This record gives sequence, C-alpha cells and structure tokens, in this order.
Amino acid sequence: MVLNKYRENVKGYLEAIVRPLVKVGVTPNMITVVGLLLSLLSAYLFYLREPRLAALVLLIGSLIDALDGTLARLTGKVSRFGAFLDSTSDRISDGFVLFGVALGGLADWRIAFLTFMGAYLVSYERCRAELAGSGKLAVGIAERAERLLVLIAFSLAGAEYVKYGVYLVGILAWITVFQRMWAAYQRLK
Repeated sequence: MVLNKYRENVKGYLEAIVRPLVKVGVTPNMITVVGLLLSLLSAYLFYLREPRLAALVLLIGSLIDALDGTLARLTGKVSRFGAFLDSTSDRISDGFVLFGVALGGLADWRIAFLTFMGAYLVSYERCRAELAGSGKLAVGIAERAERLLVLIAFSLAGAEYVKYGVYLVGILAWITVFQRMWAAYQRLK
C-alpha cells in the first residue's frame, strides 16, 4: 500500500519508457512474459546461492513487469486476459523465487512456505472479496511491490541476510492477510 501512493508520481516516467516499445511493436503481454522469465532466472540464482545477483535480476524483472499495464493503457490494449496473465505471472514468480531461496538453503523451507502462503492469500483475498462485492480491496501494509523490495534489499546485503528478508516478508504478508480479512468482513457482513 505504501508504494501505491507514489504510482501517479512515476506515471510520466513509465510512459516515457514504454513509448519506444510501442514503436517497435512490443505488446503488454510480451512485457509480462519477459518480467516472468527474469523472475524465474532470479529464482535459479537464489538456488545457486547468488543472492546479490538474484536480487538485481529480480529488481530488473519487477521494473519491467511494472511496464505492462502502462503499455496496455497507452496503446488501448487493456484486456481482461492481460490482467489475468499479469496476476498469474506474479503468483508464479513469487512461488518460484521463494522456492529458489528455500532450495538454495538461504532460508528455512518451512518459513519460506509460510511466507509463500501469506503472499498468495494477500492476492486471493483481494480477488475473492472484490468478486463478492467489497469494492476495491487495496488495503494492507504490504502488497507485492513492498514485499519484493524487502526481499531485494535483504538479498543485496548478502546470503546471510536473505532469511531475515524472507521472515520479514512473511510477517508483512500475514499482517496484510489479517488486515484484508478485517476489511472484507467490514464491507461484506
């Protein structure tokens, strides 16, 4: 939720980045797939115990992933499938990154699994509550962007700090789960 407040401030920069992509025929879905592939590469680098490099690749992939919606809006190619593909790619990315961290022994697999569950529930709750009629449920302390930045920051600090990033992401995700649960209860009761 914190970073969403700044989305409007960077809109012009994002549009400036995607304008050249429009000219060469890049589509929003292509950008989504590139962002996903970079996240999968990041997961593999975590598995190889290269957290700093993994964090840089994840950061680049996340920045690229932020462009697909801008490109879709700028070109009038906003679609329900594009939104579905983007959301699904984000869930795949989150799962594989945490899987790579756990397989690489950078964090206890049980904590990585609980973090994974919390991250998925944050997204699921929003989708399910909105389908039930809650209105936009963009509430909570840590949406995906905040969680990614926490993991990236701790990973850049080195292998011995990755686990603390995973722990903090897990705590933030579960706090967000309970915040959304409460907000959905208030709106849907």
